[in-house]
Amino acid sequence: MSHKLVFLKPIALEDAEALLPIWSDREVTKWTRYQTLQTMTETKARIKRLEETKHASRYTIRNQETKAIMGTCGFKRLNFLHETAEIEFELGSAFWRQGFMTAALQELLHIGFDRIQLNRLEVKVNADNIPSQKLVQQAGFYQEGIIRQGRKWEGTFQDVILFSLLQNEFRSSAAAAELPDELKSR
Repeated sequence: MSHKLVFLKPIALEDAEALLPIWSDREVTKWTRYQTLQTMTETKARIKRLEETKHASRYTIRNQETKAIMGTCGFKRLNFLHETAEIEFELGSAFWRQGFMTAALQELLHIGFDRIQLNRLEVKVNADNIPSQKLVQQAGFYQEGIIRQGRKWEGTFQDVILFSLLQNEFRSSAAAAELPDELKSR
């Protein structure tokens, strides 16, 4: 799958070397549900868990030109009966605010709504992660509410904001098309 700036490829063990610097960066992991990693062994173990997790699908985000891995994104809690899933993503801090995550999210939405035929996608964003909130809102997601103390990171509870996007909203909005350049700032 490709979306001009990036393409998505299913995660694999051979991606560990490229993912360790991203998953060991506290500036990245503080926004995720994952602990900050320190070693290649931990990185390979996480990839193996992601590959083996039922009702989930994880992809690496790769630069279209260089093929370099910049982060990951994917679905968890895939529910085929109810046609729903939750989206997760993280991007290496060196790639922030260059349009890469906007492109990756658009690609992921097309996979979810077009290929998998889901009806509803959700994303949970830390309440103080303003760039990710703007990213999902620009992609067409609606804020549904706040999950008070919904995550715990390094011993501290954090509020998270629940956003959702329905297939019919995606189809009837600009979210289904490529976003204009002025919206690719995140």
